[in-house]
Amino acid sequence: MFYAYIFLGAGILILSILFRLAAVFRLTIPLLYALVVPTLLSDWYYAHYTLANVIWYILLAVTVLSWVYSLVRKLSAIMERRRRGKEKEEILIQRVREAGLNGGGIVHIDDLQD
Repeated sequence: MFYAYIFLGAGILILSILFRLAAVFRLTIPLLYALVVPTLLSDWYYAHYTLANVIWYILLAVTVLSWVYSLVRKLSAIMERRRRGKEKEEILIQRVREAGLNGGGIVHIDDLQD
């Protein structure tokens, strides 16, 4: 009886880790589908095996598309940040040149800071 509790606890721990990883990688819905459909809906699953697998692949494809979308958004944000940084750098260089041509003085950078 003691070993049953250990196995139950280990199983719950493994499922907990599995769902945590699935949440991080946005695979919660495909994981639930993979666990629920073959176990609780086994009659339907085996009667419509091809359809069940197509649904599974669609869920995975949607997840991969969400990864690609997030990656594109992150990369475009990085590129936009770099572009704004370059623009600020060019403005600063221009202001330093103008200050040098005007005999020195103060270069104001308050509007260039983030």
